[in-house]
Amino acid sequence: MKVPKNKFVLLLTLVFVLLLILGVFYTAIVLIGGESFTEYLQVKWGSFKLFLLDNEIWLFVSLALLPGFVLPCAPLLLLVGIWGAEYGIVKACIYSISALTVNLIWTYWFAYGPGNSLVNKVLQKFGHEIPKLPSKNLLEWGVILRLTPGVPFIFSNYILGLLKMPFGKYLLVSVPIISITDCGFIFASAGIFGGGWKYIWAGVSILIVMIIGGRVIAAKKNRAD
Repeated sequence: MKVPKNKFVLLLTLVFVLLLILGVFYTAIVLIGGESFTEYLQVKWGSFKLFLLDNEIWLFVSLALLPGFVLPCAPLLLLVGIWGAEYGIVKACIYSISALTVNLIWTYWFAYGPGNSLVNKVLQKFGHEIPKLPSKNLLEWGVILRLTPGVPFIFSNYILGLLKMPFGKYLLVSVPIISITDCGFIFASAGIFGGGWKYIWAGVSILIVMIIGGRVIAAKKNRAD
């Protein structure tokens, strides 16, 4: 039994459409508000950034919570890298992995429960339902989804929750991959802001290996299907 590709692709399409809508919405707000509004946003982000760097507990709380509201992880991980360059990269990796694991857990259960009902209603209006993935393909599809470039971290959480992937397998797939990519990003950003080229090369190398690995796995899966 194979994954119903057309429905899985439909779900991914829904995710990208949502991202596009958010991008258009943000662009429209900036255009309507003009240059002054853009400067206002930059000032607010600067203040928020300084607050997080001065209060690391809120930096990692933000990392655990804010991505669940469709805010990108990258700016927060960049701040974690800056923090790690001063207070320790290993400590930054441990704290950020813990925060992202908390995010993995609560966003999964949200999508598994109330989020699942909401998205099901949207899809049913178009005559579709969330596909049920067969157990033998769950880990494979989870790995592919996690390593697919362009699919944001938070939407991977929501998609796997919507597909009702068993929680144990969800963590088995998600935590190692997220931990490696998280540390890669932090090593790279800490190297950039801390002046350590060895960290930059290590971080970039990790990220490149993860991207290539995802493409190889996806290519093998396509050939097998």
